[in-house]
This record gives sequence, C-alpha cells and structure tokens, in this order.
Amino acid sequence: MTENVIEYKYRGNGTFEPAIQIEEYLYEILKNYGPLPRATLRRLTGIPRTTLYDALTRLILQGKIRKYPLHTRQCGRPRIYYEVLQEASP
Repeated sequence: MTENVIEYKYRGNGTFEPAIQIEEYLYEILKNYGPLPRATLRRLTGIPRTTLYDALTRLILQGKIRKYPLHTRQCGRPRIYYEVLQEASP
C-alpha cells in the first residue's frame, strides 16, 4: 500500500497533471482503503503536506469525512486517522 494509487504529477498551487479535484480524489481513496493517517495519504497520493491538510479540512467541514485519534500505550501524541462518514440511507 506504499505505492501511488494513481500516477499524478503535482504541478504546484494545488494543480495536478492530469487535472483532478483533490477533495474528490482523497474522498475516493478513503472510501476504498478505509481509515488512514495523513502520512499514509501523503505517501499514496504524493500531495504536499499542507495541500493535503487543507483538502482534508475542507472535507471535514463539508461533513464528508471525520478525523479521530487512535490512542496507544505509547507516549506522545496519538496518531490521527481520517475516514469517510457513513452516508445517510434514503
């Protein structure tokens, strides 16, 4: 799972070649691969850290995903995971 999901080349300023919508791309990855930490999303997608963080924040504000801490018995900060929220039944 450490390889790129789809090969995109980052061109800067939030643009990729071929053109993609970053939020839709991240949503599909989280939907298909389940809860993932930001570092894994970074490795999978190649999206720069700050661009990735901004896109994840927008998805959270839109109510499409949530983030939650995974507490372990280790010292330090808990690892933060992102997952798709369950879609409401019609």
